[in-house]
Amino acid sequence: MASQFSLTTAQRAEFEEQGVLHLKHFFDAELVAPMAHAIWKDLETRFGIQRRRPETWTKTRPAQFRNLSRTGVFNPLMSEKLCALTDALLGEGTWDKPRHFGQPLVTFPTGEWDVPSKVWHLDYRPQDFLETLSVIRIFVFLEPVRPSGGGTCYVSASHRVALDRTRNARTGERLHSADVKSMLRREEPWFAALFSGGGAERVKRFMQESGRARGITVQAREMTGEPGDLTVMHPVMLHTIAPNSLDRPRLMLAQSLSRRDALSE
Repeated sequence: MASQFSLTTAQRAEFEEQGVLHLKHFFDAELVAPMAHAIWKDLETRFGIQRRRPETWTKTRPAQFRNLSRTGVFNPLMSEKLCALTDALLGEGTWDKPRHFGQPLVTFPTGEWDVPSKVWHLDYRPQDFLETLSVIRIFVFLEPVRPSGGGTCYVSASHRVALDRTRNARTGERLHSADVKSMLRREEPWFAALFSGGGAERVKRFMQESGRARGITVQAREMTGEPGDLTVMHPVMLHTIAPNSLDRPRLMLAQSLSRRDALSE
């Protein structure tokens, strides 16, 4: 029987406040293990990458998993439990299941880890979410992802900063990811420093300590978890790819779930 799920008041408040909600053991580890195996098999077929032979890990961030996703190997994740979570955030009956679930995210060891300064971005335009949450981003952990292990980096509460700045934009101005990032670099010293390369003790400054932007407390974090864990992210969360300083790859899945009326012009 499918596990039941109900979003608690505390969980909803955490998501609204921080823009990210991590749900431990959301799926059974036994359910995701064959999915990790399918990715490893695909990597071996296409690139000669073998799980137990690190010398074959010659591609840092392999991509183009569309054909694998189209086999439906990840579709069991679109379960009643995930539907209940999506109903709670987007509204029951407002969205449709994707035809094929899951975009693999794989990062092999890259070397030394530090808080990233590049490729920070938003996946969607913030003005499309001023009134209604019509999209959520889902991340599923297929294998353990430890700190400094390549998990997506994000700035907690940055969705609130982006939405607040957008409300104060000129009438009719359509802000894209690059526009928001430029504004934050120009107007907010904490973000200007985050986006700048170099600087000592970046982990301490941005992850162990917090900052302020537009009166909102912000902090850089990374997605970590165990097989079967799930993270939900707000669609205008500022995030970026991260290095992997460990001896194992990051294996996760990403998926957007959208209301039917999402992003209508």
